[in-house]
Amino acid sequence: MQTHLERHDARRSPQAPAPDGAPLLLVHGLGGDRHSWSPLLPGLTETRDVLVAELPGFGVAPPLPDDIEPTPAALAADVVRALDAAGVERVHVVGHSLGGWVALELAELAPARVRSVVAITPAGFWSRPLAAHEGRAIKAGRRLSPVLPALLAPRRVRNAVLHGVLGGSGGFGYTDALAVVRGYVRAADYERVSAAMRARVYDVRSRLAPLAARIPVHVVWATLDRAVTAPRAALPAAVHVHVLDGAGHLPMFEQPDRIVTVLLAAADSHGAAAGAA
Repeated sequence: MQTHLERHDARRSPQAPAPDGAPLLLVHGLGGDRHSWSPLLPGLTETRDVLVAELPGFGVAPPLPDDIEPTPAALAADVVRALDAAGVERVHVVGHSLGGWVALELAELAPARVRSVVAITPAGFWSRPLAAHEGRAIKAGRRLSPVLPALLAPRRVRNAVLHGVLGGSGGFGYTDALAVVRGYVRAADYERVSAAMRARVYDVRSRLAPLAARIPVHVVWATLDRAVTAPRAALPAAVHVHVLDGAGHLPMFEQPDRIVTVLLAAADSHGAAAGAA
């Protein structure tokens, strides 16, 4: 087990229990870490306990062993082991980009444990495996790591670095931009995880409809995302689709209130469905 879990308890009064007792599990994307979710935590912890995961090879979590290919399914299996070790029985899973794919894998791998899924600009919905990535950006970022604090200080540079690559229309604050870029360049297993992800496809046609028939599944797309685009084919009718106008690949920083609303509604929808059943 390599996944690191960080717990954030809800700030609700002791007399007000969580709606269904299950925490939100937040899973970052490729090159992300726990800081990916910082803008959402104040809103989410008003009513929900939150677990922030750092996947193997990112943040403080060590990589998977060399003999285990870090595919989305393998990463999901490691998250399950972390939940087992922490004694967490039920979760609402939220994933961003690669984390969205991991969230979907987790829901299939541990169906009794996952109560709902939200995939934010999920990876893997492409029609065929992607070409190998040269990794020039992360290599350059690592070389520049000592001077990142000074480099990202001017707003125009932050916008060029982040919005030029990820898209979006809003400006990143200095603290957020530095945390995002540092998480990216410090990712210990970025290259292996990226290669394993790009070599595969999440088969939407055969896998998503059965999952959405069993639990609430929400997918969030952003209209200015330069890293991941929505597939041309419509998703299964049972999937709840949200489109964020003007947001890029990191909508958690650009439209945090909208994302919080979607996540809490998705978690609450499980309780409504269970009650109706």
